[in-house]
Amino acid sequence: MTPMKKAVVTGAGRGLGTVIAQRLEAAGYDVIATDITGAPEFLDVTDAHACRELASAVQPDIWVNNAGILGQGSAADISDDLVANVVAVNLLGVMNGTRAAVSVMRERDGGRGRGHIVNIGSLASWVPVPGEAVYAATKAGVLSFTLGLDGDLQESGVTGIRLSVICPDGMLTPMITDVIDDPAVALSFTGIRLTTPEEVADAVAKVLHRHRRIVSVPHWRGAQVRAFGAIPDAVLRAAPVFRRLGRAQQDRARRAR
Repeated sequence: MTPMKKAVVTGAGRGLGTVIAQRLEAAGYDVIATDITGAPEFLDVTDAHACRELASAVQPDIWVNNAGILGQGSAADISDDLVANVVAVNLLGVMNGTRAAVSVMRERDGGRGRGHIVNIGSLASWVPVPGEAVYAATKAGVLSFTLGLDGDLQESGVTGIRLSVICPDGMLTPMITDVIDDPAVALSFTGIRLTTPEEVADAVAKVLHRHRRIVSVPHWRGAQVRAFGAIPDAVLRAAPVFRRLGRAQQDRARRAR
């Protein structure tokens, strides 16, 4: 009997991480669900040593870097501690998890490596997002880091490790519901509807079978946001209009809870 592939999921104590872990379990993976609270396995992704220890102990075939926090508010005014925490979890945490996974995956298949690392980014990687600027900056960093590391590995002959970035639109997970009354997050509500965690978890499962470097959820929204990213001046001028649209959607979502 072929042994079950092992998949580490970070930030799996609630929200999207829980749904991803459940989706991968249903697909037949041996899932190691981690978080600082609410998950079977404790892992602080800001601790690079702890990430390497877990990777060494588990020897994962899949590593999903999902852990993240929002830190909404004006980037000029939120506290230094909050900025540092958002960057530590969302960006350094992804770097720590990815590097830990690579450290064990690249030794396989005669040094060509074998495994798949999936990093949860955001459509906020591509455009200015007033009210969520620090969060968006970390997600832009996740995208850049993942693609750059992919190039590093390819150039060094480690061609068997696949890297993917999943970029979801706004989702009604605890990250948003915890602050659903805050006008700072209005731009997360500018799509036709909020993306569901189940849609994003399905995208993770699919990319493990058919590798793509970048996956937007939903796909059409990704194309739209990338086009907007090419004209940041226009996006910033239109930000008040987008914010009003988002606030209307935000109010509807709050009333529907």
